[in-house]
Amino acid sequence: MFALSNPTVLVWVLLVAWFGIARAQLELAKNYVCTEDFCDNYRESNACDTLKTACRAQNATHNGIIFPSATPCSCCTTCVENLKLGDDCSVGGLGYPVPAGICGPGLYCKVAEGDEHPTCQPMLESSKCFTAQKAYDDQRQEGLVGHLLQRPECDGDGNFQPVRCIPGQTCYCVDEDGKRIFGEAVHTANIQISMRCECSRLAAKARSLLDSRYPVLTSRCDSKGSFDQLQCVDDMCVCVDMHSGRPTSDLRNVTRGLSSLPCFDKRLHENTTYLRDCERVKIAQIYDISEYATGEFNVLEFDQDICQPDGYYDRIQLHPSGAYHYCADRDGALIEDYRAPVSSRQAATMNCKCARARKLLLDSRSLEIPECCPNGNYQKLACRRGECYCVDEDGGQVGIERPAREKQLLPCYNGGDYCPLG
Repeated sequence: MFALSNPTVLVWVLLVAWFGIARAQLELAKNYVCTEDFCDNYRESNACDTLKTACRAQNATHNGIIFPSATPCSCCTTCVENLKLGDDCSVGGLGYPVPAGICGPGLYCKVAEGDEHPTCQPMLESSKCFTAQKAYDDQRQEGLVGHLLQRPECDGDGNFQPVRCIPGQTCYCVDEDGKRIFGEAVHTANIQISMRCECSRLAAKARSLLDSRYPVLTSRCDSKGSFDQLQCVDDMCVCVDMHSGRPTSDLRNVTRGLSSLPCFDKRLHENTTYLRDCERVKIAQIYDISEYATGEFNVLEFDQDICQPDGYYDRIQLHPSGAYHYCADRDGALIEDYRAPVSSRQAATMNCKCARARKLLLDSRSLEIPECCPNGNYQKLACRRGECYCVDEDGGQVGIERPAREKQLLPCYNGGDYCPLG
């Protein structure tokens, strides 16, 4: 239970951080010492050390990370070389000198069994993503990987990359542990250039950190999980970078309309109001929760956030009659006839991921349209282009495919019932 005097406080926390960055940049520009001219003069009279080959080459064999060096105003840079598998390394500590090298992407420094000194070893034990990669590679070697199954992509810290794709259908956002979160788009050849899911990941972290079963206000995202370039709290608005969320304009009062901001897009925003229909309902719920909590009542009716991080309605909605849950489009309307009676097993397992993907693909006139269960979930078996295969709850292929005439050999084949309740 919590008390909330201002329902927009969480958004303000995020925006204050952005505005603080912008203010710090302005203060830096006013600094009478650390200016570009100062550094130009410093480098003319004090030659910077030449970067190591690793940082100058940046190839598969030689690579490293460039950091500001310990020179006045960090006018010079230094190179910390990426060490390779099996190279000697140091775990460091207080008082230790700055290391000349660190274990490269996918490696960490540890003492392997039978060794006396630490070396760079794979992150398999501590990284879910690298463990998933190894499992994929092992299955591929055994011939158990289907043609639509994608190898997990990991970053240098062993976390999952933010985008996962189902070839020919959609791509969606995942968190660092590979769990699906908000953000989805039709799969295209260059989708990962525009789809990076930073806002979606931030929203998922905020919900996890707050550990709240009530609606949570976060930065507004776009449909792909990036930051909406227009962010507002009450009558104060600012433009932000779609990938970093950092301010790209000054903070403005928009009581006369939003169109004065350079990031205003009439295809995405209304000039007269910032809040979307779902956001208005959500804020009203938060006010009610605050009022009930102040009166020391237990709040039970708002146990599910009805909105997505983009301000539109979430995939699953409860019908006003209270008789059934249904799969909703972003405006809250029923998608085809995907629904499940309240308190039924179909409703308990309902995720509407297939229904949403199906609508997205139909709207884009795609030729690859998935078949869904009555409650909007993916069927356990899918067939495309004469071949059938098993799928997970996100629609991704599991295992190998079989010709349609041999689909009974697949482990998910169940005589035609591909919508299990459990």
